[in-house]
Amino acid sequence: MSFLDLSYDHIFEARKSLPWWPWVGSQYAASTTKTMVLGESIYEWSDKNFQERYARTTGLRETHERHALRFKRNSPYVRNIERAIFLASNPKDEQKRSLWTSVAYHNLVLEPLRDIEHRPSQGQFLKGWAEVLDLCGLLSVQQLLVYGVGSASALREVALSKNVSCRIEKGEKVGRCSARRGLIDTGDSQIKLLFIRHPSEFFSWKRWGGVIHENLAVQFGDYVGAAPTSDGGGGGI
Repeated sequence: MSFLDLSYDHIFEARKSLPWWPWVGSQYAASTTKTMVLGESIYEWSDKNFQERYARTTGLRETHERHALRFKRNSPYVRNIERAIFLASNPKDEQKRSLWTSVAYHNLVLEPLRDIEHRPSQGQFLKGWAEVLDLCGLLSVQQLLVYGVGSASALREVALSKNVSCRIEKGEKVGRCSARRGLIDTGDSQIKLLFIRHPSEFFSWKRWGGVIHENLAVQFGDYVGAAPTSDGGGGGI
């Protein structure tokens, strides 16, 4: 079974600024609302498999499939966002499949970082957002779910340089992190924006799930995320 739509690959191949190509789910083109899930960065691991994988344009896709589509693998950044979207501690495999085959997935930072302690620079964020805004046009993206809130200022700067209207404001606070929400208006299209805490460790999926449901369309494939609870949920994992 193919989880990918390869019909955009000729577009990606023409972009020399794109070291690895986005994941585009097999049902993305038919999605009611075209969604890009935007991760932040990748970290090098200490064997030759890393260099070999990310020397290929398919490197990000290979990693994403290994983490997201192997449903029993406990990768927090993947499993937590599924929990938040479906508001369930253990979403069904069919729900997970419906999510990842209905969205595009990409990483903002276009070069690997040494380790988890190494944060992206503003320059890396700027370069990444310049690429993402172009990809949004090429993929007709209608909403962006962004992991991490630290790159919002870089998006504002890139949008200004491209003469694109970009409004970003603080949203609901969950713990010590406030969401950022907004709208990109290119003149030809509008893209909803939601920045959330990175869904890795210390991520309250119930509370962030409420934020996602309040700000974005969350219908993926044949599944619709449950309605948020009235109290916004609890502790997550």
